[in-house]
Amino acid sequence: VVLNNLRNSFPERSGEWIHKTSKKFYRHFADLFVEMAYSIHMGEEESLRRFHFTNPKIIRPYYEREQSIIILAAHYGNWEWPNIMPKFIDHQVLGVYKPLQNKSINRFWLKMRGRFGSICVPMDATLRTIITYQRKKKPAVLYMPADQRPQFDSIHNWTSFLNQDAPIITGPEKLSRKFRLPVVFLNVKKLKRGYYSGTFQVICDDPAGTPKDYITIKYLENIENMIREKPEFWLWSHKRWKYHRDEVKNPVEIGQITS
Repeated sequence: VVLNNLRNSFPERSGEWIHKTSKKFYRHFADLFVEMAYSIHMGEEESLRRFHFTNPKIIRPYYEREQSIIILAAHYGNWEWPNIMPKFIDHQVLGVYKPLQNKSINRFWLKMRGRFGSICVPMDATLRTIITYQRKKKPAVLYMPADQRPQFDSIHNWTSFLNQDAPIITGPEKLSRKFRLPVVFLNVKKLKRGYYSGTFQVICDDPAGTPKDYITIKYLENIENMIREKPEFWLWSHKRWKYHRDEVKNPVEIGQITS
């Protein structure tokens, strides 16, 4: 899976480059397992050292306007350690997640993800949670890694992602437009083993003022740029391109944004 994903995503690269990149990925993947396990014993002070945000002040004006926002992330670097975010910003952080079938493991991850103040929100409760916070006029951040493959029965929208025809998740853009939520991208860098940084990049402040699909395409462009810079830190073991367009009824093409 890893080798096929790399070959198809970087057809211009040599076999030697693909092989070396896959080895780098597996080294990082091993690090990631150790980091996840180590998180159990990692306190707040050490968490702040190991994952820091370079520009949290960029989020402050939204809070002062009592404005909730969406922060879109990717399965890149370490996507669990940004749970330290509540120590950097004033918004209530709501981490959207897909519940696991194993209830014991699910409880464990919820405890890990919420130990610094984040509230974990199941995907199917996202809409009513936003409505609740909007009514209370309590500014919140919806933290959503949305770069993976949608469930088969939810596949409707397609575009080109890493040189391949790919089904994509458009829920974040729909939520953004419905509730007029600004959208911010979290760009993650692995500084060295066990240390990361996150930089906030504004995708749009006024969703209503952007063309259709603008938010989704800009989000995917940001992910591609991040992956191309250091491809070994993305989750290549995921079957991102498992399904094909001809398997889906009435697929919708999402094109490139040029403005």
